[in-house]
Amino acid sequence: MPPPLLSAILAAIVQTPDFETLEPIPAAAQGEAIPACTVDRRWCALIETDETQARQVLRLYDGLPGERAPAASHLIESENSEGFWRPGAILRRAGSDDVILGADMELQAMYSGGGGMSSYRTLVRFTPGAAPQEILTVPLSGSLMIRACFGEEDMKQRAGACHDEYEFAAELKAEGDAFPPRLTYASTATTFPGRVSRNEDSLAKPPLTPKDLVKAVDAECSVRRVFTFDPATKAYVPDAPLPDCGDYTVP
Repeated sequence: MPPPLLSAILAAIVQTPDFETLEPIPAAAQGEAIPACTVDRRWCALIETDETQARQVLRLYDGLPGERAPAASHLIESENSEGFWRPGAILRRAGSDDVILGADMELQAMYSGGGGMSSYRTLVRFTPGAAPQEILTVPLSGSLMIRACFGEEDMKQRAGACHDEYEFAAELKAEGDAFPPRLTYASTATTFPGRVSRNEDSLAKPPLTPKDLVKAVDAECSVRRVFTFDPATKAYVPDAPLPDCGDYTVP
């Protein structure tokens, strides 16, 4: 029998889910959706807009698209038809066809004097013999500019900072040896100039000075959470609720 330490190492190797990136591969024809595959092309993913132009179809292939039929397909509602999805990464249980596919959605909006974008990550679990399930969606990034000057007096009051700026960045990582794995989520949110809010009129505040032209960290939306998979709900749950950070994540 192997020594206890070696047995523990072997057990960890067997239980740890594999994590693989998905790399784009050339589409068969110009204008077609671009699939993405693992390095060995054992798994491929393809995201296409359905016939309603309002939803995205996430397809998982056991092999190359065009050579094999999809192993599974899943419809994802899209609130913004101008947004696009791109394959992210894949987690799989060693020795089985049980996989989790990560996909990113980007939303963009332009308006007079400003605009913004945000992205979200959705994890979908594909299990042989069962319908695909969305198990987590979290915001990943946000960058917005809101016009705050409408004349020379406004420019003076704002010390030349004529846009309120909102920045949000988050990271999602898989950890541990379980499947589905434990996930850690960490976000940072800042505003400029100083602390501003989309629910307030910036011009109603006192005039700004050069010392006010700094980024301010929003502690409420700068968080760390641990997500674990709940078999009862078949979804990930955080160790504490996520705050509403729509100021940063809704263009």
